[in-house]
Amino acid sequence: MKKFYGLITVFCTAVFWTLISLTGIFTTFENRLYDLFLISKKAPKESPELLLVEIDNFALDEIGPWPWKRDIYADTLIRMKELGAKQAVFDVEFLSPSNFPECDEYFSKALQFFGDSFLTINTSELEIPYNDEDLTYVRNRFLFPFSGNTEALVDGNHKSHYEAKFNNLRGYSKYDWNGEDAKNILSEGMSPAMHQFISKAKGAGFTNVIIDPDGIRRRVELLSYDKESGKAVAQLVLAPLLSYLQPEDIVRKNNSLLLKNATVRGKVTDIEIPLDSYGRMLINWTHNYYGDSYRHESVMFLHQMNNAESNVYIILQELLTGLDELDPNASLGLAPFFTEPNNLFGTYNSILDYKAFLLSMCEGYDESSNPINGGIDEAAYEEYFALRSEYFDAVKAFTDSTYFESLQEKLFELRDTIGEEKYVEYATRFGELAELITGETDIYLSLFNEKKEIYKDAFCIIGNTASSSTDLGTTPFERSYPNVGTHANVYNTIMNKDFVRQINWFWGILIALILSIAMEELTKKRKALIQNIAGVVSIAVVVSLPVIAMHFAGLYIPSFTAIVISFTSYLAVTILRFIIADKDKKFLQATFGAYVAPAVVAEIVKHPELASLGGKSEYLTALFSDVKTFSGFTEVINNEAGEDKGAERLVEILNDYLGVLSDAIMDCNGTIDKYVGDEIVSFFGAPIPAKNNAYDACVASIRMLQAEKKFNEENKDRLPINPKTGEPFFLHSRVGLNTGNMVVGNMGTEKKLNYTIMGNNVNLASRLEGTNKVYGSWIMCSESTWLKANEGEYAGKLVARKFDYVRVINVKKPVGIYNILGLKDEMSEEQIKAAEIFNQGIELYLKGSDTPEVKKDTGELKAAFELFKKADELYPEDLSSKVFMKRCADFIKDGVPEVWDGVYTMTSK
Repeated sequence: MKKFYGLITVFCTAVFWTLISLTGIFTTFENRLYDLFLISKKAPKESPELLLVEIDNFALDEIGPWPWKRDIYADTLIRMKELGAKQAVFDVEFLSPSNFPECDEYFSKALQFFGDSFLTINTSELEIPYNDEDLTYVRNRFLFPFSGNTEALVDGNHKSHYEAKFNNLRGYSKYDWNGEDAKNILSEGMSPAMHQFISKAKGAGFTNVIIDPDGIRRRVELLSYDKESGKAVAQLVLAPLLSYLQPEDIVRKNNSLLLKNATVRGKVTDIEIPLDSYGRMLINWTHNYYGDSYRHESVMFLHQMNNAESNVYIILQELLTGLDELDPNASLGLAPFFTEPNNLFGTYNSILDYKAFLLSMCEGYDESSNPINGGIDEAAYEEYFALRSEYFDAVKAFTDSTYFESLQEKLFELRDTIGEEKYVEYATRFGELAELITGETDIYLSLFNEKKEIYKDAFCIIGNTASSSTDLGTTPFERSYPNVGTHANVYNTIMNKDFVRQINWFWGILIALILSIAMEELTKKRKALIQNIAGVVSIAVVVSLPVIAMHFAGLYIPSFTAIVISFTSYLAVTILRFIIADKDKKFLQATFGAYVAPAVVAEIVKHPELASLGGKSEYLTALFSDVKTFSGFTEVINNEAGEDKGAERLVEILNDYLGVLSDAIMDCNGTIDKYVGDEIVSFFGAPIPAKNNAYDACVASIRMLQAEKKFNEENKDRLPINPKTGEPFFLHSRVGLNTGNMVVGNMGTEKKLNYTIMGNNVNLASRLEGTNKVYGSWIMCSESTWLKANEGEYAGKLVARKFDYVRVINVKKPVGIYNILGLKDEMSEEQIKAAEIFNQGIELYLKGSDTPEVKKDTGELKAAFELFKKADELYPEDLSSKVFMKRCADFIKDGVPEVWDGVYTMTSK
């Protein structure tokens, strides 16, 4: 039996990890490994017709803040139609009417005017009022019949929606997906864009995107089953793609979606889209949103064209008005100068009338997608756009002619007749109008010619990418990715047929098992060096094979479990060999004797290499806490009880107090490093790794202050009396947090080890604890801590206030600082509101800090002062608002510094 111990060990290891993987516990790790594989793959080629029409920062600055009135979208669509865009897909939900019904009506007609416009259908239950008749219209007109495996589609939808809702795969197998459990788990529904709009659109698709448990978007459902109709809602860009590709049939297979006999760029072919076990397509992402990614166009440019066109019309009107004012009785011989502008003015009015006529024909579509009362035919479009082209050609000819020079010469001839004053007035006025109309005409024509090349035959996706937008997600390549780009990547993946194909996870495990058995059998009688080399090679093959498959063939082999099996099989066999040879007993016994912390001992049992001296750099969060006015507390105790008794009483109280604070730290996965008098030094993220140790540290700080409050209340009879207040001398600790790379490990000698942290990022946490004194705060963290604590699944759970930037002692580079206030669901409305108002104030206070050479506007400080004052009135217990009120007041009174960088320099620790 002994000769088979290696094979048994390898087999048992493989079975164990396979069973563990079936629980879904490795899902997050597998997903992250997939991201690494995808990075190794060459970025996909971008479809040339794809164009992202963005509501970006430039557009918001030009047009106004979000949300916009819907006439802006209408003008955008009509302009895109004239420029030759092929299809327009809105990644914007229009679920309810606005406060401007005339704008809604204009937008609805513009949707039909454009032609191939597509809106959204949200497949979640949003409780949006939508009557049954309108839903029937949507089902009959926009949903797609399909053939093949209906059960696979329904089952995949259920599992995907469950995962999206609970963001956790563990335990899903215990539910009956086709029974009552599924009905209770899922909140199924359909919320299309409002009927006024969708009845005039060409099509519609769902925007809902599946987010993996770690918050990253990797895959997308293409069809969502509608049990009412037995048909399917298509994904937002699949809907226009199906309209364009015109497949003969849509076939749902077990692991793919077949678009049979689709017409791709003039060629009839089958498109078979591979799907995962939940029926989702893996998105073949471009590697970034900007740069070498898709074409991008701001809505701002279309708006500028509209403005230029309107301005030309207004200038013509001003010109005619001026001529009429100067020569109301036609007695000065100016009649010839009326002709050209009057003809242009009349022509444009005719164009506006024609546009109104065309829009009046946009009455929507019936359930068979036939335009009601015929709609607009292609000849009418051609005539309308031809009239517009001729009009602007005429305007250009007018501005290039000698009209204005001749008018100025005529005015000069009339100088004596009309008088010097009137001559100067109208000569100046007409000269300015000449410059304006020439400039606006050139702007329009320049933009028109440029954008016509860009928009011609473009597949346009319209969405919000502004920095203020909440429509952002995380991809394998970017942490903050505009979600409109997700739909672009879906389009690109399908149109280029550049798919990532996932093969069954079983094959990766089988490869790992075969290699591990071969490694054990072929080397069991070899030297240790040969055994180790063979083990490393087998692990390297298991790791590199999926990378090669992804890079060269776009094949994704789920490999995390296989890598774990390969690694642990090698490790288990190696350890077993050591145990049989009895070579590791002294090592382990010597190691255990050097540790006292149970968590550290447990970690070393798992990883004996930790027993050696030295440390490694890890991304951790350090926490320092220190008692406010502790020397005063000590003095009061000594005055009450004398030096000897006072010291005993001090130690007793301090031990109990530090004990409850330490419990709060450890309850939040923190590790106590040391106690330095009344100071606690601790850290998060080691020895047990924590996905978001910054969040744990912030919660621990909150729990410390809560535990402190309870301690003070329960022990007020034990505490000395503060002679200044006559009340018990309560203990209050300030907390400093910082997240970053720091060295963690065993420091000391082989006889005495201490598991501790070191580095500049550790020192910064200590400095931030002391910085609380200046700001009147209790929990202060660096910007790096706040950004990590407020990301992913923890985003929005904490309430914090941004302060300015601080330059602490012995650190030249300023640090952005935040004040953690508490957990949002535990705070009062007044506290939350006060924090929001404070943050508005600090935004004004810091405005211009990124351009320190520009003089700070005192008005911004005055506005910031009022916001800080309002926050203070809402929550007067807070001292930080008062601190910033005083700073604003001092700057307003004494003058703003020449260099405004928002940095406060500490002069003490």
